[in-house]
Amino acid sequence: MYRIRTDFPRPDAATVQRAARTFVAVTGGYAGPRQVMEAAIKPLHRKWRVCGPAFTVRPEYPEDMLITYAAIQHVKPGDVLVIDAAGATDIACFGASMAGAAKQNGAVGVVIDGMCLTSELLTEREGLPIFCRGTVARSAGRDRPGWMNGLVGCGGVLVNPGDIVLGDADGVVVLPSDRALEIIEKSETTGARSALGRANPTPYRERSTAGATLRKLPGVVWE
Repeated sequence: MYRIRTDFPRPDAATVQRAARTFVAVTGGYAGPRQVMEAAIKPLHRKWRVCGPAFTVRPEYPEDMLITYAAIQHVKPGDVLVIDAAGATDIACFGASMAGAAKQNGAVGVVIDGMCLTSELLTEREGLPIFCRGTVARSAGRDRPGWMNGLVGCGGVLVNPGDIVLGDADGVVVLPSDRALEIIEKSETTGARSALGRANPTPYRERSTAGATLRKLPGVVWE
């Protein structure tokens, strides 16, 4: 049975805004390795960032675009469209016309466990951040069903609708809705600590404890 849900509970805007100010490399460490997508999923433009609640889509046939076209009609402002295309790399499941429609409806980005096409149009004209496995000049039709806003797999991570999706040049991390605030707070603490370190007038070589720690390890000989 193909279940279609057009709505779901979303995190409050303030929590999403806080997550958006963090970085995948830091936040992913606190979320855990199972929440960080495979390294192959990267932004088409390296400066693109994305953050928002996941609107999940899973086509029965990874290349078929029907369920994604239907999903675009129901995304809300701030949503990130997450497409479970089963990691297919021989055919695209998303393109520029879809990006334009999603952007009109308020989507802030798209994360695809698969490929897209018309990459030049996506990066130069549409400007909607797209994270995917790459591009290919081959696509199929839109005439078969799928699931909307259920549990999906994307880049090796299980994603539920409403989870916070954060992406930057390093990749994509998914913050489960029941742990998102805790993860964000830890990431913010690390960010604040790093900022204090950069502002400290004492040179790093004088305040670092790395050397002292290294000296205590067995088998280490300093010359």
